[in-house]
Amino acid sequence: MVQVVKVARASGDIGYPGWSPLIHVHHVERNVFGNGIAIHIYGEMRIAAKEVVYARELKLNTIQTMTLTAETGSHTSYNVQKYIHAKGEYDNYASVDIFNTATDAEVTAGTGPDEGSVWIDFEALGE
Repeated sequence: MVQVVKVARASGDIGYPGWSPLIHVHHVERNVFGNGIAIHIYGEMRIAAKEVVYARELKLNTIQTMTLTAETGSHTSYNVQKYIHAKGEYDNYASVDIFNTATDAEVTAGTGPDEGSVWIDFEALGE
C-alpha cells in the first residue's frame, strides 16, 4: 500500500515558503545489524528544481544516499541531481536540481510538465 506524504513546511525550514514536494512511499525495508539499523525506502516524489526533501519527510532520521530518476511519460530527457546536506546528521535534507536537456533550462517550480513539477523515482538509504 502506498503511503502519501503531503509536505507541510514550518517557517524555519529551508524551502519555506514555496512549493512543497508530494511524496509517495511504496516500500520501506529495515535491516538490523549489530547496534545499527539501515532503512531502505523506495518511492516517487513530484518535485521541481531548487526544492528540498527532509529526512523526516521520507520517514528517516538521516539521509545517507539517494538515487533519483525522472519519470515524465514523454521523450524529453531530464537530468536530475541532488546534494545531501550534512550527511549522517539528524533530520538533514537533500536539495534537488532538475534540468531539461533539450532546452538546457532548469525545471523550477511551475515550469514542469506535471502541475509545474516532475515525477521522480527515488531510492533512499538512511537510519
